[in-house]
Amino acid sequence: MPSHDHCSVFGCSNRRSDQRDLSFHKYPTDPDLRAKWVQACKREEGAHFTISSSTVVCSEHFREKDFHPDLPGLPALASGKPHRRLKQESVPSVFSFRRPPAERPSPADRRNAALARHSLLESLYVEPKAKKPRRGESESEFEYRVALEAAETEIQNLKKTVSALTAENVLLKSQIFRFENIKHDSDQLCFLTGLTREIWDCIWEYLKPCAENIVSRRVAEAEKTGRTVAPGRGRKPALALEDELLLTLMRIRLGHLEVELSYVFQVDVATVSRIFVKWINYLYLRLGSIPIWPEWCDVERTMPDVFKVSYPNTFLIIDATELRCERPSSLSLQSQHYSSYKAHTTMKGLVGIVPSGNFAFISQLYTGSISDRQLVVQSGLLPLLESVPAGKSIMADRGFEIQDLLVKPNLVLNMPPFKGSQTSMPVDDVVKTQKIASVRIHVERAIGRVKGRFRILDRDIPLTMMGVANQVWSICCMITNFFPPIIAQNEPESAALE
Repeated sequence: MPSHDHCSVFGCSNRRSDQRDLSFHKYPTDPDLRAKWVQACKREEGAHFTISSSTVVCSEHFREKDFHPDLPGLPALASGKPHRRLKQESVPSVFSFRRPPAERPSPADRRNAALARHSLLESLYVEPKAKKPRRGESESEFEYRVALEAAETEIQNLKKTVSALTAENVLLKSQIFRFENIKHDSDQLCFLTGLTREIWDCIWEYLKPCAENIVSRRVAEAEKTGRTVAPGRGRKPALALEDELLLTLMRIRLGHLEVELSYVFQVDVATVSRIFVKWINYLYLRLGSIPIWPEWCDVERTMPDVFKVSYPNTFLIIDATELRCERPSSLSLQSQHYSSYKAHTTMKGLVGIVPSGNFAFISQLYTGSISDRQLVVQSGLLPLLESVPAGKSIMADRGFEIQDLLVKPNLVLNMPPFKGSQTSMPVDDVVKTQKIASVRIHVERAIGRVKGRFRILDRDIPLTMMGVANQVWSICCMITNFFPPIIAQNEPESAALE
């Protein structure tokens, strides 16, 4: 069938022989206008469709305004109706696969429609029924009743508003970072603080009675000057006590900066600093009051088998540890803090553990250049050793040449032997060194557990924290004592070395 006998629009089946009331129009010769026709008809020129001079589109796909008015002299259609001619820029726009674009009403029609809607709304509006006095009701009683009903209506509306705001407040509180929202997640609590829920509850029960009496700096300054502060005066604390403890433990556990914690807890950086200093000093005071120096009967009762076999008289294992710190600007302080062992400025402290692995002695921190012997003398350990029964032993590394200091308490120093000027160490000394190292390593494990659990100690301590560095170190060691011992009662020597 010739292409000029049927419509070329996609999906249209009109034919010249069947639709005698329709006119068929050829594609325009103008390339741009022809492209618009092709796009509108959803056809694409190719192997299956080619536009020629006889390819047509029926008049069913044009709107009435696309045609010129009836003009005389044009040939008539087969039905007898006059032939219609398309305007020059007309494009097919009426298709079964697409709705024709709706024509926007004229301004006058839109104005009339708006007036009609307004009239309809006015007709539907019903004025509220005016209240009238009841039978036998005086004018004052009527006014009182109307006012009371209005007040009851307002109260009901306010109750609904309060209920909605309360629900919104509960939702918002559940979304902010607070201890109340994470206390039931044991894994998250352990990650943030390094404590299990049981240890947290144990420490909190010990801290809570006195924590409520921590005074603010304003109150402390007022007490120093003799002034009194009225109860209930001053700014309300930004965080609850448990949240303040959580903030403090998060900083020493994860090593967060104060700026990071201010974003997490939505408080000022200055508030974070005040809370941290306040709680560090309080923890140092409260945890430091727990007696950790043991009696010999306690050491003997908790002594693991690995010590009972080789060194059953061991009372204490001592070792020094160094914490890296920022280099001070003063050359004199740099030389005092510089450690040739670490090749860095450090702060040095002495610790002692009992054979079970718990800390029994924690010294304050000194400058990194101090020797091990001088560290023992200044740390205050020697007066405590006078209470140890005679004949018991202290275990230490080679650097602790303190046997002469243990004469008064009559204690034995177990220390790996030196090779000295000998070319090789005797067999007996090698065996002794290995035996001592197999048990002395537990003090290094204890120190490693502290530094591994509290990351603030595993990096350079900033100069701004020098004032509380000693408290932070002591608190970390004291909290570690709440955990199970690092050496089990029946732990074999091979497992201990691992």
